[in-house]
Amino acid sequence: MREVHDGTTPTLSGTALLISEIPEAKLDLHGLSAREAEIRVCHFLERHVRSSRGKVVHIITGKGTHSDGPPVLPGLVDRLLREEFPHCVVEHAGLVGGGAMALRLRG
Repeated sequence: MREVHDGTTPTLSGTALLISEIPEAKLDLHGLSAREAEIRVCHFLERHVRSSRGKVVHIITGKGTHSDGPPVLPGLVDRLLREEFPHCVVEHAGLVGGGAMALRLRG
């Protein structure tokens, strides 16, 4: 964030801008298995990379507090972003409180 001393509002940039923008769309993965979540994330990103270029979308994974073991979905989404969709996402960051992430799609 750039600091401004002339009485105007500071301009947000980088991660602060990304997480403050109202998302174009949200995908909630609560209650899904890893396989179901993978399919939904792939379809969501494939659709929105065409229709929401340059916009921010949110993927809600949850924190895994209702899982039998360690959280699965946050790692699954991270892997998909790294391995399957690196060309589609310009930047991404976790949202405050955890369990969700904001992604800016390539313009």
